[in-house]
Amino acid sequence: MTIVINLVLFLAIFGYATYTLIKFIKKSKVGKCSSCGSNQKCSTPIQKSHIFTSNDQHSN
Repeated sequence: MTIVINLVLFLAIFGYATYTLIKFIKKSKVGKCSSCGSNQKCSTPIQKSHIFTSNDQHSN
């Protein structure tokens, strides 16, 4: 009986951890402002990252 209880607890914890990790990865792929819940009414200006600028000074 204790094996069944331990198995159920393990599956619940592992399942929730997997769900949370997948949700985090999907949000991080979307981007900072797009994944925010208040992106419709946000007053923060969107700043472009130096990685995605077309006039990169370090390129040869």
